[in-house]
Amino acid sequence: MIRTILQVIAFFFPSPFNVWLHRLYGARIGKRVRIHPGVMIIAREFAVGDVAKIRFGTMVNIRSFKVGRKSLIGYFLIAKGISNLHIGDACVIGPKTIINCDCPVTLGYYCGIGPGSSLFTHGSLLPVTEGYKTTFGPIEMKDKSWVTLRCTVGPNVTIGERSIAMPGTVLLESIAPGRMVSGDPAKLTNIPNITLGKKITDLENFAAKMLTAYCEWSNENFDTQWEMKSGVLYIKKRWRTYTISVNGESSIVLLTRSGETRKGMYFNIADLSTDPAHSRIKEHFDDYMRLYYGLTFLPQIA
Repeated sequence: MIRTILQVIAFFFPSPFNVWLHRLYGARIGKRVRIHPGVMIIAREFAVGDVAKIRFGTMVNIRSFKVGRKSLIGYFLIAKGISNLHIGDACVIGPKTIINCDCPVTLGYYCGIGPGSSLFTHGSLLPVTEGYKTTFGPIEMKDKSWVTLRCTVGPNVTIGERSIAMPGTVLLESIAPGRMVSGDPAKLTNIPNITLGKKITDLENFAAKMLTAYCEWSNENFDTQWEMKSGVLYIKKRWRTYTISVNGESSIVLLTRSGETRKGMYFNIADLSTDPAHSRIKEHFDDYMRLYYGLTFLPQIA
């Protein structure tokens, strides 16, 4: 009863007050988690990893709700049922998604669900006494799988690693790894995921181009006066100047070799890791890379 009361009260408060209220009853919430006001979480178990975001209008009433590190829950998610919704690290759930959790729903690492999609773990309405069937079963999305805009996923469906369901797909059968599907069950097109291009091998050159694009994007959209000089981005913020470089010495460094770290702030684009430090400049750059390049960096665990 006390847990439910605190969960309802938390609905009316922004972060960090709602985070504190959830922690009072035992919710495990990591560092720099943002939960908007107007978010209702009714669950026996509630856990959120570091730097995750849960946006306004999210309504969850299930048994166990877990959100991984750096995952993003979009506006107006509705999740209801007697079972669990477990979301892995670096996932994105788009706005106005509906998830039925009468059986477990599990998302692996770096998964995405597009806006307006529906996931149902049951199919039942009409009376079985008249010969109608009922179906109950879990839904699982393997690592780096993607259900795009306005898809429907039915019970007992497993979406294989790196597979993609194209917009508007009605998916009532499992997908093997590395596939791309589209259409409805009557004419499902199931082909190899040829959208995967060759991996970028020259990460240093890629990072330099991305840094230049970031400078141009900010100057065009936010009227900033940033400058690129000799491969280094200079950002003037009030009385201080920040710098971003590739494998250099600067305020923020883009690293291109897997496993490499720095003492200061960095993003390693080879293994998608970052340091645990936080600043507005770093967060702004982080959001840009996630939006335009699909790069989600997870903080290194000490």
